[in-house]
Amino acid sequence: MKKIIVNILLITLAQLTISQELDSVKIRGTILNATDKIIKIGDNTVPISENGCFKFTTKIELPNFFDVSYDKMKWAIYLEPGKTVELKFKSGDLSSLIYKDDLSNSYLKKIILLSSETDDFINKNWIRIHSQNELKFISIIDSLKGLYLNPLASYQDENKNISGDFIKLFKADVNFGFNSLIVQYPDYHQKFTGEKVILSQACYKYLNSIPIDDIKFMDLQSYKKYCKAWTDYNADIMLNKNSEQKHYNLKKMDVLFSFLPTIFKNQTLLDYWLSEYLDEHIQNTWLLNSEKYIKEFNTICKTEVYKTKINKLYTSCLDSEKDHIVKIYKSVNGFTLASHIFYPDNIKSGEKRGAIVIFHGGGFVLGNPSWAFGNAKYYASKGMIAIAAQYRLSNFRDITPIDAIQDAKDLMFWLRKNADSLKIIDNKIAVSGWSVGGQICASLAIFSDSLSNQNINTSPNALLLTSPGTNTKGWFTELLNGANINPLSFSPVDHVKKGLPPTIILQGRDDTVTPLSGVQLFHDKLVANGNYCEIWIYDKVGHLFTPTYLGDNGWPQPDKEIQKQANLKADEFLIKFGYIKK
Repeated sequence: MKKIIVNILLITLAQLTISQELDSVKIRGTILNATDKIIKIGDNTVPISENGCFKFTTKIELPNFFDVSYDKMKWAIYLEPGKTVELKFKSGDLSSLIYKDDLSNSYLKKIILLSSETDDFINKNWIRIHSQNELKFISIIDSLKGLYLNPLASYQDENKNISGDFIKLFKADVNFGFNSLIVQYPDYHQKFTGEKVILSQACYKYLNSIPIDDIKFMDLQSYKKYCKAWTDYNADIMLNKNSEQKHYNLKKMDVLFSFLPTIFKNQTLLDYWLSEYLDEHIQNTWLLNSEKYIKEFNTICKTEVYKTKINKLYTSCLDSEKDHIVKIYKSVNGFTLASHIFYPDNIKSGEKRGAIVIFHGGGFVLGNPSWAFGNAKYYASKGMIAIAAQYRLSNFRDITPIDAIQDAKDLMFWLRKNADSLKIIDNKIAVSGWSVGGQICASLAIFSDSLSNQNINTSPNALLLTSPGTNTKGWFTELLNGANINPLSFSPVDHVKKGLPPTIILQGRDDTVTPLSGVQLFHDKLVANGNYCEIWIYDKVGHLFTPTYLGDNGWPQPDKEIQKQANLKADEFLIKFGYIKK
């Protein structure tokens, strides 16, 4: 499960989106005994001179908080248009931080420790807090809010000249941050207790009274988090009343286009939120499921920067499809699934080739077929017919990993039924996948289905697995969202048998996402059952060959040399079994 860390004060500088005149702001700082040569402010890397001094200038329209990080220390700085902030601190000692004539940032400095302690308390007690009934839960949240807001009142009384804009923004930041937890309470309460609840009328009325149609909060990360949580909650309420047999994501987009205009009268905010949801929808459902909403968005949106953003994304997606053939292999509940087929340049009329189907990773919840386009082009250049596969993503509503596996099976059925017209040798179809894509590949072989009357099955003829998932513990089970299904019945490592396709596994030794222990056990069971399986383990890298020192918590960053070595092993495997020529 992904851990959610509440970080009230460390606010990421958002991209400014309102086309009005911006004012310069400056930060001037001195670091005593400086150890690092750079300091990060917002998204900017600022150099530090030999004497420990640095300067940072940017332009903003509205007051905002900036993330600052240096030497493992993190804090926030409040900036107002046209103002300069001067500070001094000792490297490695945040308690030494001093601001010159700056009451607002001096207050932020006073609660740095409080922010750290609050985050720690919430993280350690996350399950216990959300297991309480609504009244007790809100009581805890209100107490935490008070830790930030009550001292502010006293500080304001003692320092009459403190910025009024800071007071408003700080209060809003605290309230938005903690109110996000209230909106998400029903989901987590059900997750941890099994009890389905909805927010009480009093709680809903309170949340509904919070002003969000206010552009001055637009750059606050806490505001954006709250708005999304509140929008999602209301969309779910409306969707629960909708019995239409339609993919949840499509129904949600239908609802959003009618609901968002009711809560955002400010055109810029409306356009922003429509573009945010539409961008996510395009990225995770791809073009055929998005074109209707793109057209609708273009009739509503009046803010050029957001219209440009969506249309650039749409054009980019269209351009990425120009070098291959797109064929629909399945439609279910209005949701269209496509195969993206890349042919070798030298394939002749009437000739058939071996094929490879590529399944992207993304934890069953992220990704689209374009993630596999690069691999598909590579294998097509080697003489194979390469297919980048699309499958439905889990959404904690109507789609689970089991649906993704069924999509993969249906794609294999479709490929074999249409092998002649697609120029594919039907008994020479390999599959390749990374992370959960590898798990889908293994599931195709181990839990294969057959159409006996047509002598067609879903089992591939070879498996290429990179950092594959091999069991259904943890995340897979969570994605079942309480469905009455035994996860073990879909666990590849627990159902290894004889007669499985030849397999190659490429794995990082320090992988913490799909650990080596599980992958090694999968390999050992394959071999013990008489199957061909080779495993190549690479040192000093984790998931998808990300260097160990970078960790597996972020986006994968494969070591280029190890990736190259792994690709060569995959090629050798394909050569050995006659898919590509040496």
